[in-house]
Amino acid sequence: MLRTAASRHRVIAGHDGQATRERARLAAAQADLAELKAAQLRGELVETAVVEIEWLSVVRTIRAGMLAVPSRVSARLPHLSKHDVVEIDEEIRAVLRNRRGPDAREHFRLDKKARSS
Repeated sequence: MLRTAASRHRVIAGHDGQATRERARLAAAQADLAELKAAQLRGELVETAVVEIEWLSVVRTIRAGMLAVPSRVSARLPHLSKHDVVEIDEEIRAVLRNRRGPDAREHFRLDKKARSS
């Protein structure tokens, strides 16, 4: 009889320990959620999509500026040959290609087909 009671006590104590851990985990998750909501109300959080759109705009502006360098240099330095300007253009495009991410080709279209247009 004593062994049965002790065995039941261990099972109940083990279950109680698990319930305590689960309550603590729930309380921590609720606290995290409350902190995120408070930060959002204070305007401290920015949506990922908004940041991505803004950075894409910045990168496109820089890309357009870099791709315009050969024609601007050609206008300022008329003594440069067409070959010199083409070399500058190719170097800029090579640098832009080497710095792109895995899906940047879609955004920046630096392949030869895009260059010819």
